[in-house]
Amino acid sequence: MEGPRTHLAHLLLIGGCLTIVILFTIIRILNYYIEFPDLIALSKDIDFKLLILGYEQNGLIDFYIPLEELPSWMPEWPPYYLYFWYFIFLPMGWFTSEFLPISLLIWNVLSVGLVIFVGIRCYDRFENEKDMLIFFTFMLVGYIIDCWYGNSNFLIFLFLYLSYDFLEKNKKWISGIFFTLATFKINGFLFLPVILLSKKIKFKDLIYYLIPFTIVCLPYVIFPDFLGQMLYNWAHSDVGIQGLTPLDSIFWKALQPSHLMYMSFLYLIYFEHLEEGIRKMWIRRFVLTTIFTYYAYTAVIVSIIPAIQMWL
Repeated sequence: MEGPRTHLAHLLLIGGCLTIVILFTIIRILNYYIEFPDLIALSKDIDFKLLILGYEQNGLIDFYIPLEELPSWMPEWPPYYLYFWYFIFLPMGWFTSEFLPISLLIWNVLSVGLVIFVGIRCYDRFENEKDMLIFFTFMLVGYIIDCWYGNSNFLIFLFLYLSYDFLEKNKKWISGIFFTLATFKINGFLFLPVILLSKKIKFKDLIYYLIPFTIVCLPYVIFPDFLGQMLYNWAHSDVGIQGLTPLDSIFWKALQPSHLMYMSFLYLIYFEHLEEGIRKMWIRRFVLTTIFTYYAYTAVIVSIIPAIQMWL
């Protein structure tokens, strides 16, 4: 029974990811010939386009300085990544804006291939059916959003999986290196409390993760202005977010719906170590209720309210 079940799950995963990429690619092509509503025409691949412009205009030294030459329809979003994201994304910068469709195609091929790879490996590694269903659901929701905006969360998904994979093989230094790569978005740091709570490591093992992370952060010590620019960008309040508190913009940057892709992997790691029973059931209910409540709230302040204001 295991063989057919695994085969069907793999087909569903692969089919879902490929369908998303093909559909979004068709929309991108049609966008050159058909006048779509602004919500579609302007938001598609917006994150990727901002990154390409940042590489063209600023480079590494001015990595955190907001772009000066932006099309009127582009949002003024400053970089929130840790600086070494510049080098990870650098190959995409070799394709100038003139060849943007080519670089986007490469980006899409990378995203669908790596997400399918990690999804299949997770299905082979983890066993609980209910948690696998939740994992795949959140992962695909996150991937749809990540793919639409041309974001980079699929790489964090890959790096965290590789970190966990090498941890399971007791290769903790390599695990720590991949963890560090995943922290180009700082919320990748949530991996550490999850593997601690899951009893995958002890507190003394944190050295394997904190030393590589500290090393890559040394430029922030050597160039404190660089650190100041990054922290200023983190505190930047997005104009389009109409929240109830001043913290809404910060929370939105830290936990966006596209982050569900790798947050679902953290969910899977934690719940896999819990024994089935009443306690696990209530913890699962609490976590899922919290997730749904948070993202319902952010959907209102980030999508619904701005859409209504644009329409009015």
